[in-house]
Amino acid sequence: MFKAKPPPLDQLRQSYGMASLPDCIKTDAVGAYGHADSKPIGQATIDDIAFAIQALSTDSTTLFRRLDALRQLHDRARCAGGLGADLAIDSAMRIQEGGR
Repeated sequence: MFKAKPPPLDQLRQSYGMASLPDCIKTDAVGAYGHADSKPIGQATIDDIAFAIQALSTDSTTLFRRLDALRQLHDRARCAGGLGADLAIDSAMRIQEGGR
């Protein structure tokens, strides 16, 4: 018996590295209340994809900087002798104030 082909997006998602393709992407267009518009990926142009990549790249840079700052805070607090229930900022400041 004839088996129907899955939709194109589902076929692409079965390809290596494309399983995480989103249903929708943010575009460069501004919608209601100044928020970025989103568009179903099946209706996205190549330029729309480029703008989505650019926006995600900016978001990921911000996220990785925040992650790195939190790691540094954690490491400084531990190096200063802070324990799990201690306030991280207070512990990290011991190094700052001690001139280390």
